[in-house]
Amino acid sequence: MKADSFRKILLMLFITTSLTAQKSSWGLIPLTELGASFYKNFQGGLYPGGHNTRPAKHDSIGIELSKKIKPLDKNGNIDTLNGKYVFLSIGMSNTTQEFSVFKSIADIDPDKNPKLIIVDGAQGGQTAASISNPLANFWSVIEQRLQQTGVTSKQVAVCWIKEADANPTQPFPVHANTLTNEHVAFVKNIKQKYPNCNIVYLSSRTYGGYALTTLNPEPYAYESGFSVKWLIEKQINNDPELTYIGNDAKSPWLSWGPYLWADGINQRSDGLMWLQTDFRSDDGTHPSDSGRRKVADLLLNFLKTDKTARTWFLKNSISSVRGDFLPQQHYLYQNYPNPFNPSTTISYQLLEKSFVTIKIYDILGKEIATLVNEDKPAGYHTVTFDSDQLNRGQGITSGVYIYTLYANGIAKSKKMLLAK
Repeated sequence: MKADSFRKILLMLFITTSLTAQKSSWGLIPLTELGASFYKNFQGGLYPGGHNTRPAKHDSIGIELSKKIKPLDKNGNIDTLNGKYVFLSIGMSNTTQEFSVFKSIADIDPDKNPKLIIVDGAQGGQTAASISNPLANFWSVIEQRLQQTGVTSKQVAVCWIKEADANPTQPFPVHANTLTNEHVAFVKNIKQKYPNCNIVYLSSRTYGGYALTTLNPEPYAYESGFSVKWLIEKQINNDPELTYIGNDAKSPWLSWGPYLWADGINQRSDGLMWLQTDFRSDDGTHPSDSGRRKVADLLLNFLKTDKTARTWFLKNSISSVRGDFLPQQHYLYQNYPNPFNPSTTISYQLLEKSFVTIKIYDILGKEIATLVNEDKPAGYHTVTFDSDQLNRGQGITSGVYIYTLYANGIAKSKKMLLAK
């Protein structure tokens, strides 16, 4: 064996061994809380100047573009009677796993516009480097999925992107700049292949500190947020490769979607955190059921509340909203999985700091359990209901149960099904 090959093997063994020491936090500051401060000489915030809100001009253009999204026929012509429009995901394995859960809950949401068709275009193993090639098979698979859903490429109106590169090794900011340039290439691919796609939302990776492999660990997962930030800044700063107005547009309008990174168990100011159980135990990178649901809920909440999204996502657009990343009121999500046995996750979003109580009732209204009874900060929260822990460990019978969120004088309830 050659000496260089032997050294490479030793290096990979060292990296893999070091990754098995999973960390519940890395001490890194989310971009949303880094603000005008710096990470390795690069300013935080989602947008220029350390801000977390879109610049006024970019925001107003996005709002106007969102108002132009209308149902289209298969040739891309406006057809408000029989037309449809498509929300498409672009990304790799984590993206398709998370978006498939989003699609399952969004498709049955009574608030969703019935003209909106949700298509999962994300595919396992398809990195940013691979899909930057306009001839990659990735794009052919999406075309097949659109056809199978009964829509065409000319009906794609909005995309959500969550992408990364596998096994990054270069130092920051080299790998992050590479990822930004790859994003430039494939958002241009999007405009070429889906000419009526006017809006693209982007998210970066979730927490990578539990990773057991070199696929995308920390700090690369965290640093990928800068790649998205720099891409959007390029467009805001009028990069000619990312023009989005007029007949010569090369890219859709770009914006942050939900920012998904949090420092493990260290809660963000909005309450988001990532537990080890939010990831699969075999690799610590791909999301578990709870991790998939967490991303799905964050994306759904974003689409229902962001000023550029609710106009096309909702059946009846909300007239006003308090901030882009918080709901207009406390929100209780459908539990997941549902039906369940024996445990399920209940997620909820708070507009402001509140004293929260969550209770479980049987179908006759008898109280079964209290899951939460304490002050909680504004933001996204989850709690697990394990039916086997009730009745002195004997559990409860199969059937329909009701869970209710009480906060600041508001009560919200949903049904769930225990199926043993």
